[in-house]
Parts: sequence; structure tokens; C-alpha cells
Amino acid sequence: MNIKATYYIVVLIGLLGVSSCKKKANTAPAKKAAIEVSAVRVMQKDIKEYLTFNGVTAYQKKENIRANVTGYISGMRHKIGGKIRDGQVFAYVRTKEQDALRDAVKIDSSLAKFIGPITIKSNATGIISVLNVNRNDYVAEGDVIAVVVQPKSLVVQVNVPFEYKQNVQIGAPCELLLPDGKTMTATITEVLPTIDVQSQAQTFLVDLPEANLPENLNIQVKLLQKESTNAKSIPKTALQTNELLTKYWVMKVVDDSLAIKTMVEPLLKNDSLVQIQSERVQLNDWVITKGAYQMQDSTVVKIQK
Repeated sequence: MNIKATYYIVVLIGLLGVSSCKKKANTAPAKKAAIEVSAVRVMQKDIKEYLTFNGVTAYQKKENIRANVTGYISGMRHKIGGKIRDGQVFAYVRTKEQDALRDAVKIDSSLAKFIGPITIKSNATGIISVLNVNRNDYVAEGDVIAVVVQPKSLVVQVNVPFEYKQNVQIGAPCELLLPDGKTMTATITEVLPTIDVQSQAQTFLVDLPEANLPENLNIQVKLLQKESTNAKSIPKTALQTNELLTKYWVMKVVDDSLAIKTMVEPLLKNDSLVQIQSERVQLNDWVITKGAYQMQDSTVVKIQK
């Protein structure tokens, strides 16, 4: 073999080696970028689980002011929303007979005592919530012309489905959530002995004698069902489940960079936290709260600061 042939063989071998190196370099897997997530540590908290029912405010004691004679309203001393006392004059009534006597008084002055206004008095102390007449309106004897409510008789009527009746007891404390976000503490005081035919719910009463609330106000009533102290807890946003709600898991972050799918058992819940039971999830472990939806097991992640 001459020197020229040997030279070509060496050059060819070199070219093949360079090509092989480039091919290996091109086929090397690229490192995956970390997914940014939000995470918190597993904490120890006291958790209370409540049953929540719908309630509405109502006055238990209402009194009707009725017309005691047939005639026309000649004067009224009170307006809707005003306060009135038992025995206080509410309105005046004049009758057709009194109008007829006015001309006769000119002839016989002794008849003047019969044309004086007839008074209608309140039979209760409270606030006028309904006013059915105005001045000069015609009323018949016995007509309801106003309604007086007693503020101290305000209650919340709580509709409890019959299957939850055993969870509600007389004397049990409850928490009332008002539409404006404020809360009040109260106590279940009474239960009515009837059940609504359509909803099959029984009505319990919560007394609110000192509350300054309007009637027919919708209120949520929360009753304590279970509680646990120093419970191993995570935010609700960290708990994931399948479509059938038969399996639950969290994405636990290990080594500050790897998300591992870890099965857990949820126990008590409140508005923001869930108590969990799992030997593989311990206090102070990191669990993902945002960014883990449909995340695969062993995904590389980066916790946002």
C-alpha cells in the first residue's frame, strides 16, 4: 500500500469519528424546564366542621290594630316604622251618623257630645310594621288597619331537613352568618312540632331579642358537627381527586424540585383547610397549592418565592 492510499484511509476514519460524535451530541436528551408552582408546608391546626342551614328572621309576636267602628279615618297620629305603646291612640274615625248630626247640633246643642271623633287605640307596645289606611279612607268595623310587632320577639327560623334532625339539639350553640359578612353567636331555643310537606324540613328557632335586624332577612346558620385539635392540615387548593371522588392525593415537593404524587385520606374540612391522614405526608412537607392540576408524577418544579 503506497503512502497516498494510507493518507486517504486515515482522513476517512477521522471524518467518520467526527460524524459519530455529532450524531451522539444531537441525540442527547434536552433537560426539561422546571414548572413554576406555589406551595405551602403541611401545618398543624385546629379544625371545626359545621353543618350549614338556611334561616330567615321573623317576629313571633305581632298584634293587629282593628277598626272598632265603621266610618272614615279623620286623623292619624303615627306612621309606619314609628313606635307606639299599649293603650295609645292610633287614629280617629268619624261615622256617617256623626256627619248627619252636625246640622242637628245647630238646633240642639246637647247633641254636640255625639259628634266627637271616635278613637282607635293600640293593644300592643312595639313598632308599626304595616299600615293599611290613610287619612279619609273608609274602614269597616273589624278591618285590620295596622300591625304592631314586638322587637324583643325576633327569632331566626331555621329549616332543617328531617335526616339531619338528630344533629340539631335544643340549647346547642350556633353561628349566624349575615348577608353583610358579619357573624353572631346564638343558641337553638325551640323546635316546631310540624314538618313542611314539600321540603320535609322541620323548623327550629333561634332567639335574637337584642338583635337590631329586619324581618325576612336570609341568614346562614352554622352548627358545629365535629372538631379536631392539632390536625395535620393543608389548604383545600392542595387536595386533588378523581372524577368519582374515590381517590385523593397531593403533589408533594421533595428536594425542593421534584413533585411526587402522594395519596392521602381527607377527614374534617372547613372553609379553607382540610385535615389529611397519610404516613407519606408529614408536618412541614411542601405541597403544591397552585400549578399542580393534571401534573404528572415526578415532575420537575420550581417553587415560586
